[in-house]
Amino acid sequence: MRKLLSFLGLAIAILVLITVFSLQFFKITPQSKIETLENGWVVMYRGQRYINTNLERLSDQIGYTFSRGDIITLNMNKPLQDLECNFPYLFFKTQFCAYEVFLNDELIEATDLDALDSNRFVGTGYNMVPLGEDYVGKKICIKLYVTENSTRVDMVSPSIGSFDDLARQLMYDALFPLFTGVFLILFGQVFLVISLTFYLRTSGVKVQIISSIICVLLGFWIITAFDVSGFMINKSAATLISYGSIYLIIPCIYLLLNELHKRQDNTILKIMGFSTLGFSVLFILLHILGLVHINHFIYPYYILSFAGILIFLYYVWSDIRSRKRNASVNIIMLGLFVLSMCLVLYVGIALSMKLVDYRQSFLATISIPTGSIFFVITQLLNYFIFMTHSFAQRKEYASLSQIAFEDTLTGLFNRVKSDEKMAELDKTGDDFCLISLDLNGLKEVNDNAGHPAGDRLLKSFANALYTTFNSIGTCYRIGGDEFLVITSTTDKATIDSLLQQLDKKLLDLDESDPEINHSVSYGYAFRSETSENEAHAAFMLADKKMYDYKRKYYSHMMKR
Repeated sequence: MRKLLSFLGLAIAILVLITVFSLQFFKITPQSKIETLENGWVVMYRGQRYINTNLERLSDQIGYTFSRGDIITLNMNKPLQDLECNFPYLFFKTQFCAYEVFLNDELIEATDLDALDSNRFVGTGYNMVPLGEDYVGKKICIKLYVTENSTRVDMVSPSIGSFDDLARQLMYDALFPLFTGVFLILFGQVFLVISLTFYLRTSGVKVQIISSIICVLLGFWIITAFDVSGFMINKSAATLISYGSIYLIIPCIYLLLNELHKRQDNTILKIMGFSTLGFSVLFILLHILGLVHINHFIYPYYILSFAGILIFLYYVWSDIRSRKRNASVNIIMLGLFVLSMCLVLYVGIALSMKLVDYRQSFLATISIPTGSIFFVITQLLNYFIFMTHSFAQRKEYASLSQIAFEDTLTGLFNRVKSDEKMAELDKTGDDFCLISLDLNGLKEVNDNAGHPAGDRLLKSFANALYTTFNSIGTCYRIGGDEFLVITSTTDKATIDSLLQQLDKKLLDLDESDPEINHSVSYGYAFRSETSENEAHAAFMLADKKMYDYKRKYYSHMMKR
């Protein structure tokens, strides 16, 4: 536990340092002046005139939401100043609104006006309107046409300046969410590929797969929710991605909880998971088909999210009570808890109707990406634990395989492995050679010099046999003093030559260890020599030849 907390502390510290460094390194200095049109707006709405208004607090005067069909006219009561910049632009954010922009009653931009009659979806995001070179001294007017019910009243104060300066400032204000979103998408995709690769060969990686999908969804949501995708895709597509991503995160969290708690009765969890997945997919399809716009489902989503938080807290409480969860489950649950609290913050901000841009709140700008990064850190920790456990399992399997198929004294393969190999050979039509070998006098060595000397004989002989035949075949110890060589070589001259080399090595061993008699009897047979044409028959023939050799050896010893 101490190592885990140390790792998390180090990871958080590194994250903070990277964030501070990035904010300082990428800090921009505008090449020309940027003017934020914060105060001095005259707002016309439903026949009422609101003078000297701050658009970011407009709700204090006219209420929290607009309705479809509302028209809001925003007039700046002072003329625009000369900012001495090239390519002057107006940047302003709209939510579900078509708009027209005028300079001294001259229309310079009109966007999405066709959506008023066609019910086409108009998203949320920043608009970039060129002012032209003759903007100085003119008054600006923005006319908004609301296309959706429950559209928020408050707006981000428009800004004018050089396009490059405004664009860099817009990106810098959401630099941390931008980096976080891109990182989450890349990390999630790479992690998903790695997890799928393991899934094909290893069980127990569904958690990593689901977590990878959550990371990708979080990345797309953060990039679009913080309006840093406007230079790549239009407002409608970005808004669809934003809503669709956040809708799909909830069923993924349900699915992850189910994988983490398989041994529990997860009936309610499964019902909620399939229900939210069905609703989310339905919402997205209805929007794509143009039947209902996706933002209309936000309140049902909030209800499902609230229910999901309660269910999640129940599982957290259940884990704390049981104290039986392994480290992997605890780590992922911790990451999910932090992420869920950040999503609760998002829901709270949305319901408050006070912020129309997350970058307006330092807490939202920092906490939501940080919670997502923390979730990634827990996934890396879990992956580390999974890999460690998987490595230990493979090591244990290798150890068991060694016990099952290797002779522990000599290191050669055992009888089980030789039987397996001969069964494989029977399935082929190729010829092969089996060499049967039997040590001479092992019992006498054990009786006269002791079992340690017998073990020494077995090991030294096994080493001599392996170094002689390893280049052309496989060596096995199939009994106490019985050995076998299986080779695809069918050249008798080669086999005879190697057996002579083996005899020479044994003579050398006699000189180096005179206490032990290093001697072996052998015989070999080819598959083609047998009428049955099978490995067992070849082995029996080789064994017979080996015993013929042994009888000759002992008869020769008796004559001496």
